[in-house]
Amino acid sequence: MSEFTVVTMDQRPDLIEAADLLATKTGAWPEFMLHDPVGDKFFWRLYDTFPAYQIALLDADGTMVGEGNTIPVTWDGTLDGLPDEGWEAILQLGVTNFRAGIAPNCISAIQAVVAPEYMGQGVSKQLIKAMRGVMQQHGQKRLIAPVRPNLKHAYPLTTMERYIQWQRPDGSAFDPWLRTHTRMGGKMLKVCPRSMTITAPVAAWEGWTDMRFPDSGTYIVPGALNPVTIDREADKGLYIEPNVWILHEIAGD
Repeated sequence: MSEFTVVTMDQRPDLIEAADLLATKTGAWPEFMLHDPVGDKFFWRLYDTFPAYQIALLDADGTMVGEGNTIPVTWDGTLDGLPDEGWEAILQLGVTNFRAGIAPNCISAIQAVVAPEYMGQGVSKQLIKAMRGVMQQHGQKRLIAPVRPNLKHAYPLTTMERYIQWQRPDGSAFDPWLRTHTRMGGKMLKVCPRSMTITAPVAAWEGWTDMRFPDSGTYIVPGALNPVTIDREADKGLYIEPNVWILHEIAGD
């Protein structure tokens, strides 16, 4: 596994534009995921308000090979305290806590992206390591994450609750991204069933997916973890994405 240089966006604000392009222009996410209303409203605050929590991994010649986004938040340490709205809720919580002057007691991962040409070179592992480093640099002992399993899209009719129970013959998690987290000490805590909710007119969904939806009903859409529900009469497509809450922590003093 190659070693990379870790920098944060307060150290290298010149990398912010490149980091944003890495996530939005390289096909890291399905197009429809770039239209989450909470993300549209709050994601830019990561760079504007929390640059010290945004990570870039650079190779030897300074090329960005991966990005990790995190945000300081509060969590009471209970399962009930982890919101079912996952990604949307934790992003919004970090911003509203900052506005209210509420001190964080942990950080949450928001996004991890690897440049396509660096897939399979250990970058995702390094991103988790770097996020945990940010956690420690800010005096925190817990990193939570609403994780998007990266093979779940191939099994959209399987519930997330069942999917996370799948294992390989050696007992490790079936999903590669969940497996990376757990091998690095992360603990799967629970499913967040409504981590992202994206609603848009049918024409928008057709444009995002390059599909046609002639009838109302549920459709399997490339990249989606669950089917998309189309209501032609209401001219609405609805996608609700589940994620998995994972915890990385440092044991007591």
